[in-house]
Amino acid sequence: MTDTIQWRIPPSIFPILDRLPLNRPVVLLLRHSVRGHLPPGDAGYTLPITDIGQQLGHELGAILGDRLRTLHASPILRCVKTAEVLRDGAGTEYPVVRDHFLGDPGIYVLDNMRAGQVWEDRGHENLMAHLVSSDEPLPGMARPNEAARFLVQHMLAVANDTPGIHVFVTHDSLVTATAARLLKRPLGKDDWPWYLEGAFFWHDEDGLHSAYRDFEAVRNDQDPLCPLEETVVSEFARREVAATVGFDSGARFFLAGGAFKTLLTGQPPRDIDFWAPSVQDRNALIKALDLKGARPLPAPLFADAFKIRDRVVEVPHEIGPTTLNARLGCSDIAISAIGVEHRPKEQWDARIHPLAHLSLQRREVLLLKPLINWKYALTTLERMHRYAEELNFEIPPEEVGHIWRIYDEQSPEERERMIERSRRTGEGGYNIAEEAVCRSR
Repeated sequence: MTDTIQWRIPPSIFPILDRLPLNRPVVLLLRHSVRGHLPPGDAGYTLPITDIGQQLGHELGAILGDRLRTLHASPILRCVKTAEVLRDGAGTEYPVVRDHFLGDPGIYVLDNMRAGQVWEDRGHENLMAHLVSSDEPLPGMARPNEAARFLVQHMLAVANDTPGIHVFVTHDSLVTATAARLLKRPLGKDDWPWYLEGAFFWHDEDGLHSAYRDFEAVRNDQDPLCPLEETVVSEFARREVAATVGFDSGARFFLAGGAFKTLLTGQPPRDIDFWAPSVQDRNALIKALDLKGARPLPAPLFADAFKIRDRVVEVPHEIGPTTLNARLGCSDIAISAIGVEHRPKEQWDARIHPLAHLSLQRREVLLLKPLINWKYALTTLERMHRYAEELNFEIPPEEVGHIWRIYDEQSPEERERMIERSRRTGEGGYNIAEEAVCRSR
């Protein structure tokens, strides 16, 4: 049937392209180009785009031309091939970066098997109606509103303030659901995207613009895409747990720490810490990672480390504390005092320390005092500088002074031990150890 239709580049693309700002980064969440017939019940992982699909993708790439800046795609073949012909049409050599938020499984799917069963039971049209209008997650799926906002924040972070058009090639369901959520319109079947049709997102002095077909909305920058709220924090945890140990580990554990900076930056976490309150829970976590195919990494101090897909997971050797509040109380930096408890049968409980809210409000790196891990205060100071760079926060002089007062109050022998601990547990930089040595002379 696709061979008999007179395909063309969707006309909705052109008026939006004409009015996009030239001096700002713009992200385009684009449906892949024309593919062949998709058999019922077949996800079409190896289904390529057709000859006309290649031609139209090449033409759209030529239209984007030197405005094209980066290319990301769902790992599914038809999306990757679409990105490649866009690149060829634009006459660039940009790499095509595969992004699992765009597909396989995509931002709205957490557990492929469970979500696939829901898709089969409900049918595509009914499932799409849920994604564009309901607030509740279906089995194996994310909460649609939080997922859409996180995807847009992620794409804007990837654009990294580089002016031009950053293309993210995906599937019709992701384009429809994301556009509907950002536009706050329950898009129906007539609004589903054509091949090579997409939604645009960009920031300017008015806020975050979302544009799709004739619809446009502006979101005030005072209304963040991923606010530091318990529902948002829980959704982040659900996504990371699903992608690593899965929902059926049988373990009770806490996801806590700096990984939640992702909600503020849109960048992937450097690593994810799963804290176990008992030996049995820790063993269940390790077993679940092994069953999921996680690859052991050289162990850092105090933890076992694993690589699974594009994530690094650390399971600390320390057992306990047994409550989430007590676990957060072990934090040294306030913005790290964010966590979620996972209990079997998908039970979740999120907590955000009040000082984490204050840290975000002030855009300052604050300490949780007294420092429980004061013996590692120099490593904490290094992390404070790293947090400030990642989040574009300030470090109040009194917080730096607090660290140095702890150091100065120690005996010469303990200062030496603190310096040695910082060298073993820190990543280096910021001349922390060097300054400590100078203060000891």
